[in-house]
Amino acid sequence: RKGNRKVSLQISGFVAHNVMFWDDGIRSDMYIADGGNYGSRFRFTGNAKISPQLTAGFLYEFGASEAQINNVNQGNGGDDLNPNAIALRDTTVWLRHSQLGMVKIGHGSTATDNLVLIDLGGLGGASTPDVALYGGGMRIARSDATDIYANGGASIASNGASTGVTWTAMIRGHESWDTNRRNHVLYETPSLVGFTVQAAVAEDNYWDVALRYAGELGGFRIAGGIGYQEDTEFNAPAGFGANPPSVQCTLNCGSKATDLKGALSVMHIPTGLFVTGSAGRREIENLNTGLGGATSYSRDGSYWHLAAGISQNFFGIGRTTIFGEYGNHKDMYTMVDVTATRSDATNWGLGIVQHVDAAAMEIYIAYKHFEADYTIGANANGAPLAASTVVNLRDLNMFLVGTRINF
Repeated sequence: RKGNRKVSLQISGFVAHNVMFWDDGIRSDMYIADGGNYGSRFRFTGNAKISPQLTAGFLYEFGASEAQINNVNQGNGGDDLNPNAIALRDTTVWLRHSQLGMVKIGHGSTATDNLVLIDLGGLGGASTPDVALYGGGMRIARSDATDIYANGGASIASNGASTGVTWTAMIRGHESWDTNRRNHVLYETPSLVGFTVQAAVAEDNYWDVALRYAGELGGFRIAGGIGYQEDTEFNAPAGFGANPPSVQCTLNCGSKATDLKGALSVMHIPTGLFVTGSAGRREIENLNTGLGGATSYSRDGSYWHLAAGISQNFFGIGRTTIFGEYGNHKDMYTMVDVTATRSDATNWGLGIVQHVDAAAMEIYIAYKHFEADYTIGANANGAPLAASTVVNLRDLNMFLVGTRINF
């Protein structure tokens, strides 16, 4: 029952699950997990009309997943045992004026969040430019050994313990291209001929801005956006939790990370043919600073992802989306491993998504292939080595069957 009669209340969300068959070049298995592009969640939303032009509202959103497909790996046998099975995603309050725009405050999405995920093709749970969401926690096997995983030749022991390079590190680096949620204040302009601008400031020492567009032109539906973010405090304090506590920075004290990223999705309305692409470039300066004389270093990385196909209501129950995808992720691993001076990862895949309108549901199948290598060319402090070594890695092949139902 609602707490009062002035503010509306709506409960919504969805449940999503995947069956993942995988082969890492050494072993193969089947895991069942939540997540991927859609992690199960539930939300409470509400709003109240203050005047004909002014409304206020709120959002509470929680993720709900026991095992996440981006965290399962060869070591945990598919049992993620997520300690944060119920996790807060969003808690924000907003005030919107029809002519002046919206102001939002709280924990949640800043201006560039979801920017690279813009898609008109209905790829749903089967595909996303944030490809590490599918099996990103899997350890990468070296191609020069029979049962050895990438980092330092560490193998997966019989007790389930595991170490090694993950596909998440190889593809994302230190952070997803889909912006993390933060405590923030955001302003959004009113829509002008389909364009909106968002800008936000957030903890700690973070800000971002994004330009978005959505509209139709000459039989084409178009959606896209471009954004920039800057983070100058992702440091590591020493002694936090001690008595007395210390928040003095000891690692990455002078570091700055910047992202320039965007996406564009175009669909031909009569035929349902579509193309969706996204790309980004990241620069991190002064990593490793604050370690008492250790060498600091900087890293640049980039990615691009392209998906294309057709989306039509062929069977009368909802649109069917058939697609192919390809992506490249360059030098992202160098941002999390000081010894790596180069990395390259590619992915491609095929899939089908069937939307079932009567049940607010989708069912999908997809095949995904990942391959990568990297070069060791620095020591533990980031100083260049006289000789470099290329580490060749085994491919990961994955077949997914999944579903999502909304409520």
